[in-house]
Amino acid sequence: MTLAVVALGFGLFIPTALAGKKKKTTVVFNGGSPSVSGKNVKAKGSLKTARACLVARGIKLFQTDASGNVLATLDSKSTDSNGNWNVSGHIPSSVPANTTFYVQVKAKKRAVGKFVCKAGFSPVIQLTSK
Repeated sequence: MTLAVVALGFGLFIPTALAGKKKKTTVVFNGGSPSVSGKNVKAKGSLKTARACLVARGIKLFQTDASGNVLATLDSKSTDSNGNWNVSGHIPSSVPANTTFYVQVKAKKRAVGKFVCKAGFSPVIQLTSK
């Protein structure tokens, strides 16, 4: 009976311990970013989050619709040791010249030590293809 109570108590503790402290992530563009040159999109920025959540976070650049629904993945990379990122990608050929399209950057969720670094998104940015 005592063993069952200890096992039950331990089972209740594990999910709490594994959950970790959740840290919000905000994806920020640098000034003048993103930009379009020909059919290429370039974006630079940084993450605003706990220090432990900055290093080697997966970053993806998406083409989206105006609501943020993903239409295509344009690039994926990782952040540097300070949470800075730099992604670029080719606009799909289905987007005609001088047409409005949208991009968004996502930082992927990641567990680091006692932290759970939540996924974060940039605002959806409107651009015009060249």
